[in-house]
Amino acid sequence: MLILMFSIKAIAQPGNGSLVIVGGGLEENNRRVYSRMIELAGGPEKATFAVIPSASGVAMQSFILFRSTLASYGVNPANVQLIEIAAMDDDSTTNLDEASWVHNGSSKELADRIRKCSCVWFTGGDQLRTTKTLYNPDGSYTPVLQAVWDVYRNGGVIGGSSAGAAIMSDPMIGDGASMDALERGVTISEVGQDSIDVKGVLISKGLGFFPGGLVDQHFEARARIGRLIVALHQLKANFSKGFGIDENTAIIYSAKTGTFEVAGVSGVTVVNTSNAHFSDTKTARVGNLVIDYLTDGDIYDLKTGMIKPSPDKVNVEGKEKYKQPLFSGGVFSSGPTFRELFTMGLIDNQVARSASSVAFFKPDAAFLVTLFKTPASSGYVSNRPGLGRLYTVQNIKMDMDVVDVTFSPEK
Repeated sequence: MLILMFSIKAIAQPGNGSLVIVGGGLEENNRRVYSRMIELAGGPEKATFAVIPSASGVAMQSFILFRSTLASYGVNPANVQLIEIAAMDDDSTTNLDEASWVHNGSSKELADRIRKCSCVWFTGGDQLRTTKTLYNPDGSYTPVLQAVWDVYRNGGVIGGSSAGAAIMSDPMIGDGASMDALERGVTISEVGQDSIDVKGVLISKGLGFFPGGLVDQHFEARARIGRLIVALHQLKANFSKGFGIDENTAIIYSAKTGTFEVAGVSGVTVVNTSNAHFSDTKTARVGNLVIDYLTDGDIYDLKTGMIKPSPDKVNVEGKEKYKQPLFSGGVFSSGPTFRELFTMGLIDNQVARSASSVAFFKPDAAFLVTLFKTPASSGYVSNRPGLGRLYTVQNIKMDMDVVDVTFSPEK
């Protein structure tokens, strides 16, 4: 596995507010996420929003849609401001070139407008555009980025979806897919670097609002467990934990309590590398990872790692639903997903003590992922209308190795 060393270091500032970190695909009818964000920002009548569409390729469209959605929850549209920062032109506006906003991070007028708001929202798109427009070339904060930090330090809300979630950690994941990361390792980019030849998973400087670890998004839908593991290995001096957030789902973090609650229709996968051991060979091998998983209503304490399941969930021990072992054909791409492997295939399974998946990267070689129950493992589940079985899973052990594969006719 190719490992490139680099010198990106987080510049920590204490926050005093809240974070709403959405894994992408936030739907307009997700009342759990929108209502909590508006409530934290002061309620429908008092909340004021600054929308920074820096990551988007359609900046104006992203702003208009977000403003319209907030209005459907009772927020006055006049209290939702566009902060004119972008790197790409939005072709829906014929008389405006949004790409001309690329240097507006230096605007003191925009910074002053942000400081008057109770919530700052970052849209989806490409997270590298956000860091390019909000950091100076020497890596220092632009006036706009400093203003965002001022809102957070003064008790306000910082939120974002997709690319707006990736920027929450520092360093951050900039790009890449699981199988490519497992085979090719890590590429490093500096702030503002263009024309990056990405091999494996791309790591760059983020904004660093979330202190708990590395954030990844679109996690289950895009099978990103592999790239998160590789990134965590590279960043072991910075982080021991990664948080993979599914689509239409959010981490709602309180800086005052050091805890977050999960809100939305899917879940958050926590990957803990504190006691893991990695092997730096041509391809990735890892042992003794610990996997947790949380869904709507669950609470996670960043300091202790303790999980408080939602009150409607019951312990699955002795009540497991599934009775057949589950073998997956590739949790890094398609087939039964990583989540299905450790829920249906393991924690909610009457017969399984382990569950495995094989993902081929050559005709005769594959990554073998094995998940194990341990004495510390536990699972909780609820059945909710429209959402099905929502799980809380704690302390699943994960190993990954490279195996040679041969085929022979069944006798």
